[in-house]
Parts: sequence; structure tokens; C-alpha cells
Amino acid sequence: MNAADLQPSIWNRLGKIISNQKIGTSYLFSGPNGSGKEWTAIEFSKLLNCESKNSIPCNTCASCQKFSKLQHENLNLIFPIPTTAKSKIESDPLKNVSKDDFELIINSIELKSKDPFHKIRLPNARRITIDSIRYLRKTIYLKSQTSGRKTVLIFDAHLLSEGASESANALLKILEEPPMNTSLILVTSNKSKLPLTITSRCQQIDFPRLSLDAVRELLENDKVENNKAMQLAILSNGDILLAKDLLSRGVDEPLEEAQRLIDNLIRLERDSWRSSINDFSMLAYRKPQEFIFRINLIQMWINLAYKYKCGEELPSLIDDFSNSFESFNSQFPNANILAINILLEETIEALSRNLYMPLFMLNTMITFQTLLKGKEPEVVI
Repeated sequence: MNAADLQPSIWNRLGKIISNQKIGTSYLFSGPNGSGKEWTAIEFSKLLNCESKNSIPCNTCASCQKFSKLQHENLNLIFPIPTTAKSKIESDPLKNVSKDDFELIINSIELKSKDPFHKIRLPNARRITIDSIRYLRKTIYLKSQTSGRKTVLIFDAHLLSEGASESANALLKILEEPPMNTSLILVTSNKSKLPLTITSRCQQIDFPRLSLDAVRELLENDKVENNKAMQLAILSNGDILLAKDLLSRGVDEPLEEAQRLIDNLIRLERDSWRSSINDFSMLAYRKPQEFIFRINLIQMWINLAYKYKCGEELPSLIDDFSNSFESFNSQFPNANILAINILLEETIEALSRNLYMPLFMLNTMITFQTLLKGKEPEVVI
């Protein structure tokens, strides 16, 4: 499967941009987690430099092969990295990180080149640093030594706005005076966190969730059996990242874990809440990936319960949970599912905000209870 098959409507739009020779200087790719935004950004950059001039990258020319390894001279990747006290103004920020962090970055880029859905996440990397944007500003206006179009891919672009938004302000100066023959592509799952001054200067392309067939095919390409691949596609609600996470852990156990987490959240008992707050807070500090996975499990369970309520066809492996879904829907008939999903996504985003997690999780759980009753939250997070 290629990017054109993954998100055909998006790719058709990008293809028309190229065929009409109306390539912009800045784009904003936004949409749900696991919808293929980063892969599409890479493939679009590859196509802009492909020597074959077809509607999709040829993947055989020298340029495409370099892009496939994420090592092309015209490609600049920016993503959250740990801050360091020894940074020098306009110096390459990757040269200032610790040896261990540098090795993690190199390894993450290599994994990304082999699996476009690999998420580059580094410990203590909570924002896109001002050093990254300063160095970009220093180098982006230099004349390229190769043919083609320079592209800058900014993953997790909403993290430009963390702290005092100094990184976002620095990027704005580039967007106001864009370099020639260059396209910047901001990729984010939370564009509302970006300032209007940035989003208004970008051509916005909104990604829908992947179709269940697309997720199934991607999993089958990884040698997953057809029936299991479709079940994972349904469970993950079109999120290929969650589907792969579920696959790596086994499906039955995560469903049971999700049930336990939900029971603790809806049970109005002091000990249960204290235990949940402590557990989530500890994971946020020590095992952020496990924290994200558990929040994803809660979101998955809530969405499955809603689909069950609506009479949608679900995989047979959830039959053992039908009574739990019925009980949940009966207890909370007016639950605001959309707002709950937004709340859970904001809970994941909280990892990058360096908040006091016990208090944050307490507010989250109170808001969760309010939304279950279909009311407007009284606590602003």
C-alpha cells in the first residue's frame, strides 16, 4: 500500500496541487492520531523531488531512495527534542543533546524510515525547541546544492506553542518571509493549539480517520491474518498506531484492562480514585508510553460502547463485554461521547505541558464524570 491508497482523497488534492504547478510554501496537515499524516507528508516531499514526474513517487530514482531513508539533502525533519542548557544560538541543536539522546534520535529516524507509522518520541522531549527553529532560519535561506524542492517537515507541530510560544513566534518570521523553492509542512493531531497567526498562513489539509479496510490491509502487509486484522481495525477505530500497539500486546488482555480502567473511573469511591490518580501520575512521569496506551484503551472502550449502543457490527471477541456495554449505556444514556474523546486526547497532550499530574488527573476524572452525565464541565482543564 502506498500513500495514495491510504488517503485517496487527500492524495488527489495534493496531486492536483503539483499538476497545476501551484505548490505552496506552507501546509498544515492535521487529523486524528494514526491517520497517516506523517507518512503522507514524507511521500508528498518525495514526490516533489521525484525524477520520474509521475502522480506517485517512483521509489526507484536516486532522489526517492534517499527520501525513503530520510536522508535527502532537500529534506529537513523537525520534531520535539530534549532541551539542553549548553545550546548555542543558531547552532545545530542535535549537536547539543547528550550522547544517549543523539543515539536515540538517530535510531528513531532509522525506524521511521523503515516504518512510516513509527512515532518519534524521545524522553523529556516536551516541545519543539527554539534552537531548532533558529537553526532552521539560519540554514533554510541558503541556496540548495541539489535540484528539486526543499521541504521542512515539522512533526507534532502543536508543540511549537509550548512554554511562551517562542518557537511558534520564531517560525512565524519564516512563514512571513518564506524562502524560495521551499515548502514547510506542519503535521499535528491538535491544530487548535497552534496560534491563528500560523494556521492562517498555511494551506490546511484535514485528514479523516483511516478506513477500516486501509488499517486491515496495512496489518495484513505485516503478516497479520485477515480476520484478526479486521478485528484490530474495528477496535482501534481506524487508528493504525493503536492497532499496532494492540497487536504487540495481544487483543484480549487490553480489552480486559480497558474494562478495569473504566470501572475505576466510573466508581465514585475515594480509594478507587486515589489509586487511579496515583497510578496515572506515576506512569506519566516514569512510563509515558504506557500512560498513553492506557488512555487510548479508555477511549477505545468508550467508543466501542457507543457503537454497541448504535447497533453497529462489532468483532466477535467483544461478545464477553456486551453486558458491560449495556450496563454502561444504561447508566449513562446522555454521555457526551465527543467531549469525552476530546478530554482524553487533551489528557495525552498534558504529557508535554510539564503539569502537576496528580492535580491534573483529579480534574480530568471530575470532568469525565460530568461529561458522562451529559452536562457541561465545571472544571476547566
